[in-house]
Amino acid sequence: MPYRYEELEAIRSDLIEGRAPPSLPIRTFMHWFGAQRRTAQNVETIERALADYGIRTVPNYLNIWVDTPITFELAPAPGAADGDHDDKAPSADATGAGDAPTETKSSDDPSFRISKIASANRPPVSVKPNASLLEAVTIMIVRNYSQLPVMTTDREVKGVISWTSIGVRLAADARGSDVQAYMNEAHEIPASASIFAALKVIFDHDYVLVRAPDRKIVGIVTSNDIGQQFEESSTPFLLLGEVENHLRALVRGRLDLQDIERACASQYLPEKFTGAVAELTFGNFVRILDHEENWTKLALKLDRAAFCKELAAINAIRNDVMHFDPDPISEDDLAKLRNVARMFSTLRGIGAF
Repeated sequence: MPYRYEELEAIRSDLIEGRAPPSLPIRTFMHWFGAQRRTAQNVETIERALADYGIRTVPNYLNIWVDTPITFELAPAPGAADGDHDDKAPSADATGAGDAPTETKSSDDPSFRISKIASANRPPVSVKPNASLLEAVTIMIVRNYSQLPVMTTDREVKGVISWTSIGVRLAADARGSDVQAYMNEAHEIPASASIFAALKVIFDHDYVLVRAPDRKIVGIVTSNDIGQQFEESSTPFLLLGEVENHLRALVRGRLDLQDIERACASQYLPEKFTGAVAELTFGNFVRILDHEENWTKLALKLDRAAFCKELAAINAIRNDVMHFDPDPISEDDLAKLRNVARMFSTLRGIGAF
């Protein structure tokens, strides 16, 4: 094998000897490979390692929330039917995967699945049809919910009660005292649906229930959850855009084309570079500012090495973010982006450039 992973070796050994492998969150699993997000490059590394050891995750670690628990089983031998293995291995139930389905998702599946949102993987609080309206209202107020599924079991949905459904019926002088008199039809999607397929349902009804392949309701995604998801996804892009705009202003105001070309050999500049600062890449800016003569011309009363080290770290984060993976970046990386954006804003605010 080109690279050894002790954790995978131990798991394969357990499977071959008939022992149940551990269950652990996807996030922990990815840390074995030094990965925080399921970017294309990270997934390629993980897939290669799993293939080398002849094992796979149950359920597939792709396209589900990053903190979902997974376990492992031996993968089918090449050419064998799915379910045939070289060695005897415990079934999904025996390994503690419970009702989790063994869905096969391609590592190059381009869709952003609703199952990658955290709330799509938290079984919702629900009430019975014969629960009192007072009980439902109390739960919604205490937990700051706008709606509650009305369910008899974790698979059987009777409807959804919400502030809207309650208000409409009270306006119509409804007399019932239990939940079923105030509920509306429930709206749901499969966990395999894309985020974008779910958006219309959520925008029309403020929520959607998520049903797993085993027919259980495993989550509820609300318009608030979608707002948080897009905030989480867009914030790094906005901060990176802010930092790059500051860099353009700094270089455009203090340096000329000769300064740029002195720091960046032609092979590092964009193809057909015309000399416009707007054409430069983030990596170009790091090289330009790290050049000693250019740094002197910038007249920033800061340490060049420390400053450029932070910019290089931001460039690495940028390369990761631009993979457009819905997995959130780490809190540390987000803090670095905020700090550097704040630093540039402060410098520009006091007239440093």
